[in-house]
Amino acid sequence: MNNRLLLRALVAIAIIGGGLYVIIQDDPATPEGDIKNIHPFAEQSGPAG
Repeated sequence: MNNRLLLRALVAIAIIGGGLYVIIQDDPATPEGDIKNIHPFAEQSGPAG
């Protein structure tokens, strides 16, 4: 088998495997508290800077 083809296949497998690993390990945070109750942000005193 051509060395270049083998290298490209290994790189493709590594990229796909890494992507699947990230997707499987991703643990999104669940919303906490009462999601039906919305609180407005606190008012700001002025521009930050």
